[in-house]
Amino acid sequence: MSAPISTKVFTIALVTNLLGMSINQPTFAQVGEYCQFDREAIATKENLRTAVFQDTSKSANLDATKEYQAIIREHSQALNTCRQKSWLKTQGIWLRLYPCDLLSGKLDEVMDRIVNKGYNQVFIEVLSDGKILLPQSENATAWNSLVLSEQYKNADLLKLAISKGRERGIKVHAWVFTMNVGTGYGRGLDRNGLSKLTVARQNAIARNANGDSTISIVENLGKNIAGEVPTKDQLFVDPYNYQAQSDLYLAVNEVVKRKPDGVVFDYVRYKRGAGAASVVSNVRYLWIYGTSSLQALRDRAENFQGREIINRFLKQGYVTPNDLKIVKKLYPQETEPLWQGRQPSNQSGQKEPAISYWQKELWQLAVGHAFIGVTYYLDIVSKPVFQQKIPASIAFFSDGNQPVGEGFDSRMQPWHLFTSAYEWQPMAYAVCGKPDCIVDQVRRVANYAPNGTKIAPILVGQWNEPFTNRPSLELQMQAIRAAVPAITSISHFAFGWQTQEIEFSRSRQICKL
Repeated sequence: MSAPISTKVFTIALVTNLLGMSINQPTFAQVGEYCQFDREAIATKENLRTAVFQDTSKSANLDATKEYQAIIREHSQALNTCRQKSWLKTQGIWLRLYPCDLLSGKLDEVMDRIVNKGYNQVFIEVLSDGKILLPQSENATAWNSLVLSEQYKNADLLKLAISKGRERGIKVHAWVFTMNVGTGYGRGLDRNGLSKLTVARQNAIARNANGDSTISIVENLGKNIAGEVPTKDQLFVDPYNYQAQSDLYLAVNEVVKRKPDGVVFDYVRYKRGAGAASVVSNVRYLWIYGTSSLQALRDRAENFQGREIINRFLKQGYVTPNDLKIVKKLYPQETEPLWQGRQPSNQSGQKEPAISYWQKELWQLAVGHAFIGVTYYLDIVSKPVFQQKIPASIAFFSDGNQPVGEGFDSRMQPWHLFTSAYEWQPMAYAVCGKPDCIVDQVRRVANYAPNGTKIAPILVGQWNEPFTNRPSLELQMQAIRAAVPAITSISHFAFGWQTQEIEFSRSRQICKL
């Protein structure tokens, strides 16, 4: 058995001292296959960072700055070398930034901590909870800036984070909420002093048959089948709505100008219902009753009978034999209702299909319409990313597209329609006390993905210990490696959830700018 790395470093240092030689001793000792740095290397770097940003002496600060920059370069090189040798080429972490991260040295501390744990990729939340990570002075989007301090109105926290990350060998990706635009959507005033909440934006909100939005709906807020308690602060848009499309397109275009290493789209789906509503089996509970979505669905009709029967189905949630008779009487020149994707069935000499047939056909039409809306919206808002040849990815739930009994998972997340142009990032959050169910989710995606699709699972957990009935991150990753060896990229959700970072993350949320 070979000696521990720390012992080897000590031995090398001892020998060189005895020989009177002067060489640069490495300060980047790694521990284990996950490329994490040892305590001594971490402490050395942190002491230098503190000296740089807290020491007021100019000469001392200059020396500390040189040493700090040198150790950052060394750690960057060491991390890159370690990752090249590891089976896990990319290990990412999901990160939320706060206005306090603009304070001197704070963002450096965040990025240093990320490197210390062996992460060479970070996903920075740039559009979430109704706020966007753009400077106030340059923000023409439908969302308010995260940083509202007048003193820091020109501060570009995203651009700064990209720079700090790259200095350390970290690939920095922008993390964008897609259909969940947040309750801050359209709030406040634009740069001309006019309200952002225009009529067009009010019409952009996704609605069900009762006119509810995802924040106005009254639900039984019990746990859903995954044991989660859904929140009521998630505002989703109608994916067929032009205003919603153009608003997010503009936001993504502004983010892309900062030249991140990638853009990941999250919430590429509808809201997950609470309690029993986590499964939807009636068209009236689908979020397809916004003006634009309704119009697009009606336009899928290929004759007058088709349009009329679709209207009745949408209004009632079902159709009856009498509805069919009325439709045929209204448009006797047509044989039967037709719409996109439906082949005529009423051929000469055949018995008319039962009402259950029409019910099923109309339900499939509505579900397909909801699914296609998601992909249509994604294709539009992701255009700036592909135009700049920046890698794009999608975070999704592997069970978000599944039928459940007579209905569907209410998230209606059509990842089976995503293309290999995106990296697929399945959120493998299953809970069963062991890695098996997590691996099953990843394997399901891998088995379905088109050839050439890059797959990078997202895991929840803690280093070195189980967490919420999930195994440690190490055990989860090892199990995925054994089951799907082609996977070489994995990320962890989230930086602020890791035990060692909880207190630090809280401290970053409170300050005076």
